[in-house]
Amino acid sequence: MNDLEQRVQHLEQQIMGLSSQLQELQQTLLQVGDVQRFSRLRALLSAGDLDAADLETAHLLFDELAGPDGDICPESLERCPAGPLQIIDALWRSSTGNHQGFTVQQRLYRDLGGSRESLIAQDHGLFHQFTQRVGWPLVEGVGFAMPEDLTVPVATALDTEGALLEGHLPVRCWATDYGLKAANLLMARLIEVFAD
Repeated sequence: MNDLEQRVQHLEQQIMGLSSQLQELQQTLLQVGDVQRFSRLRALLSAGDLDAADLETAHLLFDELAGPDGDICPESLERCPAGPLQIIDALWRSSTGNHQGFTVQQRLYRDLGGSRESLIAQDHGLFHQFTQRVGWPLVEGVGFAMPEDLTVPVATALDTEGALLEGHLPVRCWATDYGLKAANLLMARLIEVFAD
């Protein structure tokens, strides 16, 4: 390898390192941009209080999506701003070693063969596979609806060694009065924001 090739290779390595640093800084800036608003979620996750952190996540997301009358319609999920989703996701991933969060959930759904097309078709079977994969409790005979008295993590979300299944959390933000339709719209938005 001649001197020029070595210098080019060295520059390429530096560029890769700088790209990685830039991504980390962008994630940090996302988190810093609205420190006050997300500080409670950060504190709960740092303390390991996953149940309260899950409640706070739903609160933050629903506040973001609520219309003037306080209601959340499925269409608001389609327009959910990427910034809050990215901040919430970054907090969950950083506190759980990249095992929980929206990025993980949309990846697991896509790993099962899910896509925007399967979401548009409202593929109940595929979404049911996803809910089983992440250990979400479902209401018998109703389909995709979570019990009112839900506390997390739930027993169905623990593997044989008692570890939390990947992608189980956050979970409460998926439960709306619109059921599978809203869940499909939220997953479509997550794929749009987080897919590679």
